[in-house]
Formats: sequence, structure tokens, C-alpha cells
Amino acid sequence: MTAAACERCSTAIEDGDLRCAICALPVPHAEKPVEKPRAKVLRCTWCHAAIAFEPAAGAPRCAFCGSRMTIEEPVDPVEEAELYLPFTVERTLAEATVRTWLGRRGWFAPKTLFAEATLESLVPLAWAGWIVDAEALVTWTADSDDGARRSAWAPHSGQVPMRFAAICVPASRGLDDDECRLLCPYYDLATAAPVADEHLHVIERFDAQRSAARAFIQRAIEATARTRVEDHIPGHRFRNVHVACLVERQATRRVALPAWVMAYRYRGTPYRAIVHGQRPEIVFGSSPVDWRKVAVLSLALSIVAALIVLLVLWLQK
Repeated sequence: MTAAACERCSTAIEDGDLRCAICALPVPHAEKPVEKPRAKVLRCTWCHAAIAFEPAAGAPRCAFCGSRMTIEEPVDPVEEAELYLPFTVERTLAEATVRTWLGRRGWFAPKTLFAEATLESLVPLAWAGWIVDAEALVTWTADSDDGARRSAWAPHSGQVPMRFAAICVPASRGLDDDECRLLCPYYDLATAAPVADEHLHVIERFDAQRSAARAFIQRAIEATARTRVEDHIPGHRFRNVHVACLVERQATRRVALPAWVMAYRYRGTPYRAIVHGQRPEIVFGSSPVDWRKVAVLSLALSIVAALIVLLVLWLQK
């Protein structure tokens, strides 16, 4: 079913909206929204991942990291993914990728990391995110060296229309924002398809409810505009860049984005690694550090610094 659109600005109208989110035009003949059942969400106490609660599954532990889970009952309806990007990286390839990554952690990693790391779980996670397309009038202010004359800086301002395409806004607690941003640029959005029943067991619930979702999206648009507007600031140097975005049209898609989450232990301490669900070369995560090597390097640098100081003092005599 095609979503209704605002008669003034053509922005899509979400279910339950009484006004357009962009121009505030009342929705004509708006009926009282149908009350949706409140989701019961299993929440992991360690990695904060959320999945739909299914009593038949009887799973008291997180499928993503193995830690204990708690049940939440949000007050507002929880957003649900409408599109799903398929996994193109198989489990065996994901595991081999992480094993290779563990073996290349560098000099500061323990020598026995590759041999002693114990795999606890490797699970597919379709994490929640919004893909946003929008048009906005961006007003900016900044200080620039252009026209500064005797001063170092001169104030400048302006307006520029901008189009924003495929901005990815994370809505996950299974992955943090930094992890999501490392994954986002490498997804093939052309492969997105409607969510099917066989996908539901790996799809994460959206962390943000509708009351907060649009604020997240607005901040993402402003952050992107702040970077783009630098091309419109005169001069060679600038500072104090500020933007305000008047969004004129916006389309939002709720998408489940694939990633493999590996939980492993090294000498009793848990760690995890993330593998991109469509690009196996994109892998990152946490790993132990051999602090003895850090101490040796610090001592060596201290000795070198002391010798340089002594040499300088000797040359000054």
C-alpha cells in the first residue's frame, strides 16, 4: 500500500500522524489511529541488543553475545523494519574473516591471541536503521579569512538548497553509533526487499520510538549539511560553522542492515568483533592488549628521551 502524502509538501504521512512532520499541515479527515499492540522487547544487559519477544523461543540469553536478557514494554509503538538487505557473506566466511583479523592485531596484541581466543557465538544481526532522502533550505553562518582585512576573521552567511540522498541514521542498540557508521557506507541499498517472515528471527527492533525518531533524523541531516556547506564558505580558512535546515520534503525508509556479530573470550575476558554482512573485508571490534609490551615500549621511549636530554646538556657545555 502506498503511503499517503502531504497535500502541501508531498512528504509521506506516517500511520497515526495528525499533521505533516515537515510543514505541520493537518491531515485531512484524520481518523483516530488504530491502537497497535505494544511490543515486548528482550533487552540484553551487556550489548543492549533488542529482538522481538517470542515466548515459544524460550531464550533467556542474548542471541548476539550470550548475556542475560531483560523484558521491556515501551509506552509508544516501536518502529519496525519495512525493508531487508540480504546477507551475502556466509557464516564460514565471516568466521574465517574474524580469525584472520585476530591474527593481524599488531605488535601490542598478545602473541597467543590467535591460538587461545575461544569463539562463543557468531550470529547474524539485521540491525535497525533509517535511510533518509530529503530536500532542505540550509542557512549557514561562519567566520572566514575572506575580506578580513586587518582582522584575522570576518563573518559570513548564506543560504543554499540541498538534496540529501540515502543518509543512514542508526537506530540500534546491538551496535553503537560508531560501529554503525563504519558499516553504513558499504551497503548495497539496491538489494533491499520487503521484510519476509523468514527474516524476522534476525531483525533487531528499532531502539528509538516514533516520538524520538524524527529528532534523530533531523540531527543527521544537519550534520551532513554542516559538512557540505563548507564548499560554499568563501576564503581558504574558516571556523564557527553553524547551520539551520528547513526541511521541505523528506522520505524515510526503515531498513534492516546485515552484519555478523562474533562474541569470543581470551583468558576469561569477553570481546566481540563485527563483520559486514555484504562486504567481508570490513571487520573491526575489540581485542586484548599485552600491557607488558606497552610498559617495555614506554620504558624504552623514556630511556631514549633521557639520553637525548643528556646529550643536549653535554653539547651546551
